[in-house]
Parts: sequence; C-alpha cells; structure tokens
Amino acid sequence: MKIASENIIIGSGIFGLSIAAHLSNLGQKVTVVDKSENPNEASSNALGRIDPILGGSGHGHETKPLPVAKKSLDAYKKFLNLDDETKKEIEFEIRPTIHFLEDDSQFKMIEDLIHQIDSERNFFSIQNKASIEIEKFINLSYFPSLSLFNGTIFINSKKYKTYLENECKKNGVNFIKDEIMDIHEIDNSPKLSGKYYSYAFEKLIVASGPWTKKLLGNSIKIDVYPSKGQIVKLRDPDNKFTDLHLHGSCSVIKKKDDLIWIAATSEEKGFDKTITNQAKDFLIDSAKKMHNDIDQFPFHSQTACLRPQVENDLPVIEKISNSVYIASGGGGWGIMMSIMVGELIENEINS
Repeated sequence: MKIASENIIIGSGIFGLSIAAHLSNLGQKVTVVDKSENPNEASSNALGRIDPILGGSGHGHETKPLPVAKKSLDAYKKFLNLDDETKKEIEFEIRPTIHFLEDDSQFKMIEDLIHQIDSERNFFSIQNKASIEIEKFINLSYFPSLSLFNGTIFINSKKYKTYLENECKKNGVNFIKDEIMDIHEIDNSPKLSGKYYSYAFEKLIVASGPWTKKLLGNSIKIDVYPSKGQIVKLRDPDNKFTDLHLHGSCSVIKKKDDLIWIAATSEEKGFDKTITNQAKDFLIDSAKKMHNDIDQFPFHSQTACLRPQVENDLPVIEKISNSVYIASGGGGWGIMMSIMVGELIENEINS
C-alpha cells in the first residue's frame, strides 16, 4: 500500500512534531511516520531546561559558545512569548539558579556572555556570593564560590510533546505507525519504503534524532551520534527541598511533579539505553557536591534516553537533495531548540 502526502516527516520526537505543527499551521498536508505510537525517547524524558547562557551540567562548560547562545536566545524568546494557556499546559516556570563556581573567572565568563546577548538585562542577571543568603543545605566544601543567576526557564518536556501532538491533530496531521527500512536514490528521485507501506511525497524531512545517520548514511555530512543521558528522580515526602535550581556539577531541581530531578549524564555508549547503578551513584554524588543532604531524599525512579548529539550543539537543518531535508542535532538543548525548527525548515525549503 502506498501513502502519499505533500510532506512526509520521519520521526515523532520533539523536532518532528514541531515541524509538523508548523507546516500544518501553514495549511500544508503533513504525514508523520514513526515505528512507535508513543516513542519514549529524549523528547519525553528531558529535564526541560531553557537557558541560552549556562552551559551543560559539569564544569568546563560554564557558558554556551557565543553562536549557540545567540541562536538559543531566539528560542528562549519564543518560549517567553507563548500564550498563558500554553504556558500553563506545559508547566512553564522561571526559576532562580544557584550556580556553583570553581573560581571567579567563571563568574566573569557568565557576566560577559549576558552582556553580549542581553546587554540591557531584559532576561538575565547574575549576582555574586556577597549578595546571596547562604542556606544551610548549600555545600561550600567542594566549590569555593557560588552565584545567583536569574532567567532559566523550565518546562515539562513530556507535556510539551503532548501539546505539539494535539496541535498536529487539530491541524489534520496524519500519523502512521511504520518502521522506515530504506531511503534510496536520494540525489535523484528519492524513494521511501517502510516495513508495511511505501510512500510518495513532495518533501521528505528526516527528523529521526540519533538514528538520522543510520537512515541517511553518507548523504549527511555532519556527524549526528547518540549521547546517552540518564536522570535520577527523588521523592520529597516532607516538602523540604529548596525552590532553587542548583547548577554546577549537575542540575538539581524540584519540578512541578513534586520530584527532585538530578540531571544528567552524557555517555557515548552507542544505542545502549540501559539504566545503570553507576550513573545513579555518579549523579547523586555530583548533587551532593552542591546539596549537603541530597542523599537523604528517597529514590523514586531513573530514566535513560538517547540525544541526537552534534559537535556544536546547534540543530542540523539542511537540504540534502531537491526534496530531502534533515532536522536533527541539538544534543542536550533539543527541547529548547525545537520551538524554532519548524520555521528553520520552512526557511530552508523556501531558500
């Protein structure tokens, strides 16, 4: 059986859904193909931190590189400009961050980047230790200093994904459960075949996350590879945990689901998604460098997922033939970048 659509999108993760919602909003016909009806990948399990300034968890990444920060700010503003109903639906909140520092030069790096992308301090600010009331739980034995950073957005990634799915369904997007087996003749007249169906299309958009390279092989020049991220969640039965986001050796925050999230590992393990005790111990030990009593909170659960990693953390939006496009990458910032990928694909198609 052949399925025909103006746009075929491979992958119903956050990038695929965002593109489908955007193109269908423009009145285009869209079909999304995925081997799972509800893929439980990075889109569903991510921490949901929207932050153009502070880098990834762990030191050596105090700030994002300037090109990434500038692009991220565009995405950040799009989240800020969502309507109130959508913000409530995706559990949007802006939370202050205690950012732990290894030395004063790191404070200056953050301050300088804020000045470069937000010189009027419309969105972000940072204060040094002297202006912060040090709470008892804060561990200062590992990091010699800390700062108070304002501006970080958090959302519920799973609810954001559901929001995009609902937008797609309202716009008449067709969802097909099928495993894509082959994309061939990419440079000439591309053909797409799945386990159950074949497909005809005007435009094919490959948004298959860390599996992008597997599908497209040498047709894609940029290396997109899987990065395994594990997250530990703890319970807070007595409601004792701080409202602050702690960031340094990892990210620790109590989210609106009332769980304390400790995020995240970054492991190059191929396509292995096994949950490990080693990662659990690593994350709790990392969190204890910031919060003295983190190991006193009961364990709730642990997740592992695969991010589509690229060297520069930017989304890969490319036209690779007359009718084939890719939308992948973003690494640990995929949720943040996803809000703009539909527009980026539209621009690529029209260029």
